Order: sequence, then structure tokens, then C-alpha cells
Amino acid sequence: MVALTTAPQPQQLVVRIEFHGPFRVGTGLTRLGVATVDDDNPLPSASLKGLMRASARRLLPDGGLLIDQVFGAARRPSPWYWSDAVFPHDGVTRKPRARIAIDAELGVAQENHLFVADEHWARTAEFTVTKAAPLSPDETDEHLTVLACAAAGVHSLGGDRRRGLGWVTCTPLVPRLDDALLDRFEALRARTSAAASARPAPPTPRQTSSTARQEAHRG
Repeated sequence: MVALTTAPQPQQLVVRIEFHGPFRVGTGLTRLGVATVDDDNPLPSASLKGLMRASARRLLPDGGLLIDQVFGAARRPSPWYWSDAVFPHDGVTRKPRARIAIDAELGVAQENHLFVADEHWARTAEFTVTKAAPLSPDETDEHLTVLACAAAGVHSLGGDRRRGLGWVTCTPLVPRLDDALLDRFEALRARTSAAASARPAPPTPRQTSSTARQEAHRG
């Protein structure tokens, strides 16, 4: 009799990023007329986590509690740890891009309105989201389902996205976004939607005022 073995449950999410053009994640430390970027860490973990949280909120509009359980909330840290994006050796370069402001009436460049912003160019990068706190197997599976779909839902990052910067494709490598995982995500979405529908609607201002008036009369 041959014993059946099952693959071990993944304990982290591995995501591959494919860049479709330049991107810029600013450091927030600007010089006069120049927007700076970090050559040592072009795409930090905090940016990746924020992008994935925003994606999860779009995909799970009624999943506020579950999203907080995965990504953390006030006084409730996330049980997952995000890494910075890792680029291949010599796989990212920095180039400056200059912009000018055009005078709407004259149609010429305005004086003293030259803006130079650095941007990064790369083909690919990878990052991981690793379990950093105890979770049950069911919780781990549920969280990884949310994380994988949230990562796949990220299509742009950084600044100046309307000017064509930061467009990407994010592909979960572990776990893979297969039919089984997508089915689990749809079940989660249905569950959170049903739970939201079952909650009583918050009182309107008129209802609140009426209740307060009734309480005052009772007193």
C-alpha cells in the first residue's frame, strides 16, 4: 500500500513584477526642482503593502474585517511580513526626466518652471510576503488567497501614473493563481458580502435625533 503525500502548505507569497515602462517611487525628500528616488531601495515594502491593501479593498468591498486581519489595523499588527522588491543584478537603472510648464496664453515654456524627476527602469523584480505570526492552516490558506488575488490586482505603482509611469503586471508564483484559488476567493467574496448584507444599516441622522429626543423625554 502506497501512502499518499500532500504538498506542504505554503507559508509565504512570492510575486513577480513585470515592468511595462519606467516607474518612480519618491522618497519624499526633494531638492529644489528635483524629485528624488532611492537607488538602494527603488520599491520598498511599505509601498508594496499599501498597493496590495488598496487592491484588496477594491476586490473585497465588503471585506473590511478580513482585510484588517490580513494587512493589520490599529493595535493589531499584520501576521505577514513584506519584503522590499528584489531586482536582478544590474537590473535597475536611474534616469532623469525633465518637464516644463507651458504658458496657457502664449504657448511657450514658463520661466523658472523646469522640473526634473528621477525615474527607474527595470524589466522584472520579485518580492515576498512571509507569515510572521502563528495562524491556523485554514487562516493561512484564507490569508494567502486574499494576498495572491490582491497582488494580481496591482497594475500600477509609484507616481505620475497618468503620464505613463509605473504600469506593471504582478504574477503570484507561490501560490499560483489557479482555478482552485480563484474559487476560494469567490467564496470569500460571497461570504463577506452576505455578512455585510446581514448587518443592520446604521441609523440616519433623523433616526438618531428621534432616538435622542425619546431618551430625553424618558429622563
